[in-house]
Amino acid sequence: MSPVSTNSSHGVSTTVQIHLRWGDMDAYGHVNNVQIVRLMEEARVLAFGTPSGTGAPESEDQPEVAAPIDLISSVPEGVLTLISEHTVRYRRQLPYRRQPVPVRLQITKVKAAAIEVGYEFIDPVTAEVAVTASSTMVFVDAESGRPVRLNDEQKARLHG
Repeated sequence: MSPVSTNSSHGVSTTVQIHLRWGDMDAYGHVNNVQIVRLMEEARVLAFGTPSGTGAPESEDQPEVAAPIDLISSVPEGVLTLISEHTVRYRRQLPYRRQPVPVRLQITKVKAAAIEVGYEFIDPVTAEVAVTASSTMVFVDAESGRPVRLNDEQKARLHG
């Protein structure tokens, strides 16, 4: 993973490396369109961290690695981080590769109770952008189902 960087016109960003699996490929030898959304999820977890209470394994031989964008650890107990929308644009085929695929994530919008995350999937061989995408992540009270507003500290950290 790369260190977190900032961009004055947008929020914080980072790049994570996603290893493709054989099952990500379709009959045409490229990453299947449906798998891209799953890879977006994997990139978010690598970039933002694992939500508490998920049952994610922790062991002494694999200590938890700090997420480059400290988002999930600042979410209070009882608040869910849910996806309300995805958009995906397939710019070119992303062939199955043995090399990890760099995925650049950037916080593109910070709203009262939601953020927008932008993604760029880069072909590791040609360095061309193969997929651009975005997700809207909302913060919701687990009991009431109502939105939970980000506090000023969280907003400032996400703006960079």
